[in-house]
Amino acid sequence: MGELKKLKITGMTLAPGAPEKELIHQAAARLGVSAVDIAEVKILKRSLDARGRRAPRYDYALGVLLPEEIEVDPSAGVNPWREVELIPLNPPNPQSLRAVVVGAGPAGLFAALRLTEYGVRIKVLEQGKPLEERTRDVAEYWRRANLTPASNVQFGEGGAGAYSDGKLTTRVKDRRKEWVLSAIAAAGGGESVLIDSKPHLGTGRLRTVVKSLRALLLSRGVEFSFNTYVDDLHLVNGEVRGVTTADGPIEAEAVFLAAGHSSRDLALNLARAGVLLEAKGFAVGVRIELPQEAVNLAQYGEFCHMQGLPPAEFVLRERGIEGRGVYSFCMCPGGTVVPVGTEPDGVVVNGMSGTARSGRFANSAIVAEVRPQDFGMDPLGGINFQRRWERAAFEAAGRGRLPAQSVTSFLEKGEVRPPLRGSAPWPFVEASLSKLLPDYVSASLKVALPAMARKIPAVLNATLIGVETRTSSPFRVTRDAKMSSVTHPRLYPVGEGAGYAGGIVSAAVDGARAVDEWCRLMGGGLLERERDIEVVC
Repeated sequence: MGELKKLKITGMTLAPGAPEKELIHQAAARLGVSAVDIAEVKILKRSLDARGRRAPRYDYALGVLLPEEIEVDPSAGVNPWREVELIPLNPPNPQSLRAVVVGAGPAGLFAALRLTEYGVRIKVLEQGKPLEERTRDVAEYWRRANLTPASNVQFGEGGAGAYSDGKLTTRVKDRRKEWVLSAIAAAGGGESVLIDSKPHLGTGRLRTVVKSLRALLLSRGVEFSFNTYVDDLHLVNGEVRGVTTADGPIEAEAVFLAAGHSSRDLALNLARAGVLLEAKGFAVGVRIELPQEAVNLAQYGEFCHMQGLPPAEFVLRERGIEGRGVYSFCMCPGGTVVPVGTEPDGVVVNGMSGTARSGRFANSAIVAEVRPQDFGMDPLGGINFQRRWERAAFEAAGRGRLPAQSVTSFLEKGEVRPPLRGSAPWPFVEASLSKLLPDYVSASLKVALPAMARKIPAVLNATLIGVETRTSSPFRVTRDAKMSSVTHPRLYPVGEGAGYAGGIVSAAVDGARAVDEWCRLMGGGLLERERDIEVVC
């Protein structure tokens, strides 16, 4: 085959459920060529447009390969199609360099994966268990409320994201995002994560990806140590030279600290070691649960039963008292409300969905902004703040139960209804959620919920479950422009636990970016080049 020109076309549409092979004919018509002249069509992006009163449709951006000699209609409105990738360049003698990664969540796994591309020696330390064992511990917690402190919904291989909706959306503008998504797709996530505007894996597929990534890392010589808690940093002349565990020091030229947002003991150890931390805002509230059919009706209207439409989602934003933001967070279509505590005397909730999002209920956090001044600006004050309300929820509900309240009861308006029995593995105990939240959070939710109900009417008939406190880290490990701790050179705090990410992909990108910075310091680098586009005959 001769030279090919690469073109990008936008504005292609299909009805939900329509075969995507029709796109080649749409592309040919737009370009003013015959379909047989097109060497390749690749879907670059796919997004659902369900706005307004018209029938929902999928919008596509396509990459098209055409023989150079084929003339294109000048009015087609196309652009060049170019894909760029960043290629790591090894530092000198990379096998002499050792790196320790603390934590096997998204930031840690992708930091390790990036490190393998530079050829350095890597050890991953995870306080929890491998995913297979962790899954059994989580099931025991959900069935009998028996908590394993270091192996639960927050701790263990895969991180907290292993029990979530598995959303891969991010607002991060970084070329490493495509590298992360490509690795996820190759590890079992599927091609859809590369093209959907709102990609998600679901809990089941996410676990497959995590296990595949571990196998890939092992094949590249990465050493994993599970059930290994990091007690302290190993310092030489004030510089980080590894970490200390119960078995003694583990030496390394760099430490990538990728602990999750619930690693409270580690945060305390960092503060004692003199690592500079700063208080950070986060959000606290409840999880709302309502029938998925009601969400579909609100979002799709008369088209809610159209074949090929996914379960509908929502994003809600309002203002509470004192100008505090109140918003939906981690919305799980067709999902399950789950307890996600890490301490035996605390209750915390979150949501998760399977890959198909096929459950009867939708759920989402509805949370209000918490500011550092609300807990005294102490870098660790946010942890004590979270713990206070988690313990209040435990005292209200008891072991193996969740405090819940209907929205009408919470608002103290109209008919007071008992909370609906929903998807959660633990039973509900009717409780006054206003007493389990800070006054300004409760008041903000009471301002926001009626406004949210104007967009999703079923909100007023929904159930609220408490409490949602682990939306993000309540502190940040202060780092410099090169992503190293400002007080401890060669300590690279990354991901959600360090206060620099807010989801699977942003955490993974943050881990990879820190690796690039360290490897540049060690004499490596990055090469930008255009990716070859394979023609499938």
